[in-house]
Amino acid sequence: MSHLLVPLDGAKAAETVFPMIRRLDAFGLSEITLLKTELPVAMDGYAVVCEAVLEQARSYLAEARNQLSGLKTPVRTLARLGPATSTILEVVDEKKATLVLMALDRRPRLVRFLFGSEAERLVRRCPVPVLVVPSPSAELAPTGPQEGRPLRSILVPLDGGRASRTILPHALELAQVGGARLLLVSVVPSHHPERTDFELAEEQLYAAGADCAAAGIDFSVLVESGDPVGRILAVCRDRGVDCIAMSTRGRSSLSRWIAPSATLRVLRESWLPTLTIRSDPAVRPVGLGAPHALGRQ
Repeated sequence: MSHLLVPLDGAKAAETVFPMIRRLDAFGLSEITLLKTELPVAMDGYAVVCEAVLEQARSYLAEARNQLSGLKTPVRTLARLGPATSTILEVVDEKKATLVLMALDRRPRLVRFLFGSEAERLVRRCPVPVLVVPSPSAELAPTGPQEGRPLRSILVPLDGGRASRTILPHALELAQVGGARLLLVSVVPSHHPERTDFELAEEQLYAAGADCAAAGIDFSVLVESGDPVGRILAVCRDRGVDCIAMSTRGRSSLSRWIAPSATLRVLRESWLPTLTIRSDPAVRPVGLGAPHALGRQ
C-alpha cells in the first residue's frame, strides 16, 4: 500500500479503476504511477514514428491525470514501448511498485481463448499483489464498492493449503488501512465430503484467525460445502462483501484453459474488486497458530 502502479490501455474500460484510485488515495499512498505501454512499431530507421506513438501515450496519460485531480498522493505518468505484460513487470521492478491496480474487461470466451486477458496474465506472473477491478456488467450484481463507500468486509477464501495462505498478510494490511473486517471462508467440495474435511477446514480457518487476532483485525470464519467458486460468490452476495482477496498458483496458459483455477474463475465471474497474489509454495505459510484463537462468529 505504498507505490501504486496503474496500467492503462487508453480504453474506457480501463478507466473503471479511477474510483478505486481515489479510495486507495484515502488510505495514505506515497506515490501513484499511471503507465501506458505501446507495442514497438518500428526499428531504428523509424524512430520518429516510435516517438510519435509515445507522445500520443503521454498526451492520454496527462488527460487521465487531470481526471484524478484532487488526490493527496503525487501522480506520475510513464509511457513505454514494449509488450504490455512484460513491460508492466519491468516497471514493477524498476519503480519498486508495491501494488498494481488493473481493470478486467469482460471479453467473450472465444476472444479470451485466442488473445488472452492482460489482467489474467499479470495476475499469474506479477510478484506483487494485483488488485483487479471488473468492468460493470448488467448480468452481475450492481452492488460493488462505490467511490467513497467504506471498505467494510473482505472475503478471504482459504483451501487449507499453504499456497492459499499467501494472500493473508496482504488482506490484513488492506483491512488495517481500510478499517475492514475479514471473512475467512473454506469451501469443502460437495463430492463425498467427509467429517475430517470439515474438521481440517475449521482448523485451518482458526489458524488464520490467530493471525487476524494478532494484527488486531476483527474476523469471522465460515465453512461451506459445494462448488468453491459458486459458494464464494454466493457468500459475497449474502454477506454484503466489498472485496475478495485470494492467491493464485500462476499455472500455465494451457492448464488454465483446460481447468481454470478457482482464482481465475472468480475474476471472470465476480462483480467485486479482487486482490490477488501469486503464491510461492516454498514460502512457509504465515501464522501457523493454534486453532483455539477465536474470532466473532
